[in-house]
Amino acid sequence: AAIADCSECHDPEENIHPVGITPKIKIPEGFALSADGAIMCRTCHKLHAGNPKVYFLNDAENGYTDGRATFCANCHGSENVRTNPHSAKRGDKRCTFCHNEVTAEAEASTGTVRMRVVRLCNFCHGAAEKNHPRNIDPTLSIPPNLPLDSDGNWSCVTCHDPHGTISTTHYIRPVFAQSMEKDKGENPHTDDFSTCKGCHLESNEESMRLPGNSLRFRGDIAVLCISCHITDRGHHPTGIRLPDVMAERYESEGRALPFDENSRINCYTCHNNQCSTETFKMNIRYYDAKNYDTTLCWSCHDKTSYTTSNPHTQNPKTCTLCHEGRPTKGVSSSLSAVPLMVCLHCHEVKPHPMDKPHLAKPSDIIQVDPSLPLTKTGEVTCITCHDPHYDPEGRPHRLRVPEPASICNMCHWK
Repeated sequence: AAIADCSECHDPEENIHPVGITPKIKIPEGFALSADGAIMCRTCHKLHAGNPKVYFLNDAENGYTDGRATFCANCHGSENVRTNPHSAKRGDKRCTFCHNEVTAEAEASTGTVRMRVVRLCNFCHGAAEKNHPRNIDPTLSIPPNLPLDSDGNWSCVTCHDPHGTISTTHYIRPVFAQSMEKDKGENPHTDDFSTCKGCHLESNEESMRLPGNSLRFRGDIAVLCISCHITDRGHHPTGIRLPDVMAERYESEGRALPFDENSRINCYTCHNNQCSTETFKMNIRYYDAKNYDTTLCWSCHDKTSYTTSNPHTQNPKTCTLCHEGRPTKGVSSSLSAVPLMVCLHCHEVKPHPMDKPHLAKPSDIIQVDPSLPLTKTGEVTCITCHDPHYDPEGRPHRLRVPEPASICNMCHWK
C-alpha cells in the first residue's frame, strides 16, 4: 500500500532503489519493513516531518551529513561491495541497477539505461548536490567521440566510464585523462615562480602566501592535485573524517596535520609543498625519505593490525591487503598503491643491499635482466628483487633467485 500511495505522485519507473523484496542484509532499528518483511518506500523515507532538503530520508540528520554514502552505509556498510553496480561482472544481476535488463553482450546499448544518466549517477554520488562539474577546468575542451546525452550535452558518463577502467582514478575515461594531462609536464613544485600557475590563478608572490588564496579549481585541493596526478594509482582516500578510533590515536600522537575546513582529509593533510618556507619542494610530512620512515601512517592507523596480517599466503581473503580486489580467473587485480607504498604498510624498508638505496631508475651503465620487473617509469622497486607470491623453502627474503649474490649479478655483472 505504501508503494501504491507513493506512486500516486512519484513515477514508479523513476524509483532507483528496489522495493518489494526481502532484504538479505540486516536492517537497522528504526528502518521499517512491510508486514511481510519487504523493502518499501517508507524504509528509507519519512512520510511526515521529514526534511525536504535531504529527500525526507529516515535518520538523515545523523547519517547524511557527509553525503549519500554515509546514509546508505546504515544498511550496506562503508564499502557497499555487494551492492556496488560498478564492480559487477558481465551478466551480474546488479547490472539492472542501471540497465533495464542483464546483458551478456560485449557492449551494452545505451538504450537499455533505465533513466537519465545524471539521475542514475546522482542517486549514489550526489552529483547534483556537488554542482558537478564545477571543478572541470573551463579552458579545456573534451576530446572527440566521447559520449554525450541526447541533447548533445556533457553528462557523467562523458568523462567517467561506469564499467570501470584499469589505469585511472574515479573511473575517468583514459582518453579524457590523457587530454587533461596535456601540457602538464612542467613541475609546479619548484622555486621557479613561472610555474606557480600550475596551482594558482596568478603568480604574485605576496598573494600566494595567503592560505588557499587564488588556487585553481575554486580551492578544491583534491581536484587540484588530481588535475595532474589523475592516472597515478594509489591515492589515499580523501574527503572523509577520521573514524573515532583513528581520531583518538591521532590526538594521542600529538602531530599537527592540516585537515580541510570540515575536518576531512585532503591531499595536503599528508603532503606539503613547502611554499611558505621558500623550499618549494613537495614532500610527505614527518617522513624521512632516506630510511622510508612510515611513522606518519601510524599517526592514524594501527601498526599492529597491519604487520600481523600476512598477505603472502594462498588465502584469497588476504589479497585485498595489497590489491584493490580479489583476482578472478584469468584476470589480475591492480595494486591498491604503487609497489613501494604497499610494502611500506608492513615493512620498514631500510636502504639495501650493502646499505645502498636501490629504489631509483638505474643508470645507463646498469643492464637490468629482463626477467626482473621494473615500475612503469623504469625504476627499481621492492618486487624487482622480491616475489610477493612465491616463497620456496630455503630461499631467503622471497628473492627471485636462490642466492642474494646471484640477484646482484643480474644487474651488476662484469
